[in-house]
Amino acid sequence: MVPALHRIRTPMTCAFVFGIVVCALLLAQPVSAAELGAGDRSPVVDEAATPAGWLPVDFGNAQISVPSSWSLITGGAESCGPNTGVVVLGQGTWCPPGLGAFATSGTSIVTLSTIQSQPTDHGQPYVLINGIPIYAPDVAPVYLAPSLGARLTFTGPQQLRVLHTLTDSPRYVVLARGKTSRIPPSWRWISFSGIRFAVPATWKLTHSANAPPCGTDIVLPVAGVTLARGPALRVPCPLPEADVRPVLQVGGIEVDGYKATTSEPSVCVGPRTIASLRVCINPAPAYGVMVAQVSATGITAITVRIGMAGNGVVERSVLYSLRRS
Repeated sequence: MVPALHRIRTPMTCAFVFGIVVCALLLAQPVSAAELGAGDRSPVVDEAATPAGWLPVDFGNAQISVPSSWSLITGGAESCGPNTGVVVLGQGTWCPPGLGAFATSGTSIVTLSTIQSQPTDHGQPYVLINGIPIYAPDVAPVYLAPSLGARLTFTGPQQLRVLHTLTDSPRYVVLARGKTSRIPPSWRWISFSGIRFAVPATWKLTHSANAPPCGTDIVLPVAGVTLARGPALRVPCPLPEADVRPVLQVGGIEVDGYKATTSEPSVCVGPRTIASLRVCINPAPAYGVMVAQVSATGITAITVRIGMAGNGVVERSVLYSLRRS
């Protein structure tokens, strides 16, 4: 359950609860929802919010950036070790008691998770970070971004630097409601396995007998366009680097042109149909890859993966270009 939200009434009260440095942020830009038009903003990835030497990490509609040397704990995973910083996603855990290890003193830990319900604003003031309204409940240091369905929890140093990198994720841009994206005339169209789609002319095209092995939904395994005629070969796979630390995202699309090996999710997000195709996008909070099952009358369901790199604008155009071939 999302905790009740309360306004920090005075600088003195704020200092008592959060500390002087954090309060400077919380009291910096109090504005009302009416002044902001908070419900009207369109998702935009602020790429300038990522400092040099840092890497963006996406989870659901939110993106934060952390130093590239930090560790990454994905949803449901757990780990521990001598790290200067850790970003934990969803229900991941850093140094749980049962692991037999202990967190290093001074380690910066930020947990990015989703919230199921969005608190209703009643004119209470909140601050803006890169255009996103941020609430600070009475438990420090926890921040809620209801418009992104996101919760940020901090331990250790680097709190404000990481908090200031918060922005919309490319996935949020791709799934935003509104007009479909325009296909630039310079793009090329590709037909494969009953569908066709448009991509930037600079994307390399790779035909493959099998899908890339050892894939992960955190980062697309191959840049550009991959057209796979059969499933990935079963080979021993080491633990992917993307499972343990932030990595550069890869732009592109992978079309697995064979019958989908997993059942369609019971719930889909985003556009349910594009042109005459049924498109079921996996609702799980994705990291760097959007996974969709695409089908139509006479076309067996296949899997399409789109890498969420950059600001999401190109990826949105790729998704909405899907057609029957």
